[in-house]
Amino acid sequence: MPLTPGTRLGPYEIVSPLGAGGMGEVWRARDARLGREVAIKALPAEFARDPERLGRFEREAQVLASLNHPNIASIYGLETSDGVPHLVLELVDGETLAARLARGPLPPAEALRVGVQVAAAIAVAHERGVVHRDLKPGNIMLSAAGVVKVLDFGLAKSDAPPASSAGLSDSPTMLPARGATMEGVVLGTAAYMSPEQARGKSIDRRSDVWSFGCVLFECFAGRPAFAGETTSDLIGKILEREPDWGALPAGTPPKAREILKRCLRKDAEERPRDIRDVGLELAEPAAGGARGDAARERSVAVLPFDNLGAADDEYFADGMTDEILNALAHLEGLRVAARTSCFAFKGKREDLRTVGEKLDVATVLEGSVRRSGPRLRITVQLVNAADGYQLWSERYDREVTDVFEVQDEIAGAIAAKLKVSMHGEAEGARTRHGTNSVEAYELFLKGRALQQQRRQLRQAIAYFEQALALDPDYVEALAWQADSYRLLGTFSAAPFAEVMPRARALAERAVALDPDQAEALTTLADVHSQFDWDFDRAAPLFARALELDPRNSRARCERALWGCAHGAVAMEDGLREIARAAEEDPLNSWVLTMNSMVLCSAGRFEEACAVSDRAVAIDPDSFISHFALIQALGATGNLERAIAIVAAAAGLDKEAVQFLGRSVEEREPLLVQARILVFCDRLRANPRFDDLTREVWK
Repeated sequence: MPLTPGTRLGPYEIVSPLGAGGMGEVWRARDARLGREVAIKALPAEFARDPERLGRFEREAQVLASLNHPNIASIYGLETSDGVPHLVLELVDGETLAARLARGPLPPAEALRVGVQVAAAIAVAHERGVVHRDLKPGNIMLSAAGVVKVLDFGLAKSDAPPASSAGLSDSPTMLPARGATMEGVVLGTAAYMSPEQARGKSIDRRSDVWSFGCVLFECFAGRPAFAGETTSDLIGKILEREPDWGALPAGTPPKAREILKRCLRKDAEERPRDIRDVGLELAEPAAGGARGDAARERSVAVLPFDNLGAADDEYFADGMTDEILNALAHLEGLRVAARTSCFAFKGKREDLRTVGEKLDVATVLEGSVRRSGPRLRITVQLVNAADGYQLWSERYDREVTDVFEVQDEIAGAIAAKLKVSMHGEAEGARTRHGTNSVEAYELFLKGRALQQQRRQLRQAIAYFEQALALDPDYVEALAWQADSYRLLGTFSAAPFAEVMPRARALAERAVALDPDQAEALTTLADVHSQFDWDFDRAAPLFARALELDPRNSRARCERALWGCAHGAVAMEDGLREIARAAEEDPLNSWVLTMNSMVLCSAGRFEEACAVSDRAVAIDPDSFISHFALIQALGATGNLERAIAIVAAAAGLDKEAVQFLGRSVEEREPLLVQARILVFCDRLRANPRFDDLTREVWK
């Protein structure tokens, strides 16, 4: 009898489908006797006539009945209807780990918690002599309460099979992951099988250790440890290649990195023999607090300071936040959450534990600023994100002219509390602010506030000019003024050919005064990429900016975007760069937008739509995020949501070619991307495209 909503299987009333896999369909059902919901796993009728599949199904029931652990979904019974067996299982409300990873990597703390629980579940199976053989994100459920449940022991087998049993039955099912086709994507279970499985050799519990390593790697990195366009490619990489260890985010604890490398040794003899020991090792950094990983303890998010003064002083409170954040970024051994992600909490009263989890930090710095005439009051407190416990607080009543000293005192106090030291400087030494003029500093803050909001760029430039009139060598003002001119051209608010030479000259002057000014280096690299069409000159500048500030998401994304556009960076390498930026600056709408644009260029349109939706949700007023969403929607054929399509995509070929010629003449800022933008597919097919753009990509 086929299961449908409303039908009954003994005492169980079928409610709705939950999913399907290689070994059957799963349904939500209600147990009328006990008043609880359960999951019913049904073996398809045609499989019930297959002795091998029937044996696997019945073996799963026996295996589950022998295992009793909070991280393993329980079995309640085995029912038969019309000769077809059905498993009655614990219903786990939540989502699969695969579904969660489709939205991006887990924060390191959450990845550790998942790893500890999965290891505990598999350890129990191993102690009962059972090897799972099909451990993968799709077989791991994350409950709403945060409890991990390992599912699907349908391929489980004895830990010590005879050598002759090796073969197809020892290999996991080759099903496409996340609804993908067999070609051009990471293949499902095959991506998690051990080298010995790939070779068809006999396996034991160390094969589960390998699969566990693959799952944990994906939790941290947000992508599989091994990928391939075909089954052969994938197996070749499993057998011969190392995972891209550089894909692990900066927040991955050293202990976790070490464990991953041991779990993913090609030779089974070199892997840990007992996954319970692996789980115990992971539990140390997962525990947090005094027992936790020291690197995570020394991490902080600086939330936007509250302005308790006049409304016009908002820029000053934001500027104070920025300066303290920048000062902390120079503390050796302290990981500081990215500025844009911190400012995503501006004006919100978010629970600090949520802030800590979203930004993957152990501590949060909060504060307020009140300015009254020449007097300044700053109140700050450092809080443990896990429990809200106040670690340190202070109030500073000073003259406005003392603002630089106050910023340094706050940074020094936090350094002492978190036991870190000033990078390259003696403790307590004054950090460099770029100017000694408080008046120039205030003008700079006003300009920076407008530029960061992408509003009134000409007024921002005017503030920078006033600051530079007071201090001509004010490097920060030069750097931000340079980028403001670049943005004027990029947003078509001024002729590109007019403002880009100004941007170049200002950035070059800033770099001449301070070769380590990352903002100026990035702007100069952008000018070379967008205007000079010379990525060879831009590449070392991007590299130097990232060497100085590895968490500079702007430099990382733009290096990837312009590198892909010029053909100097492979698309997959560009996506990996931007994924790292998104990991380090998770609430930055612009970073997600850049990710969406490169995903579109790589033909991964559905992913691009999902990423753009997240970007728009974070910043509904961002025009560039809406542009990326429109591009992705147009590429998927969802024209109802794509409210505007460019002339080339609308089929106006003659007009599109005319605009192309004009864009080359005027050095249109987005012209370089015409080689990869989906909107330009039709335009690139025009016979005149290559002739008109010959000088752009030399």
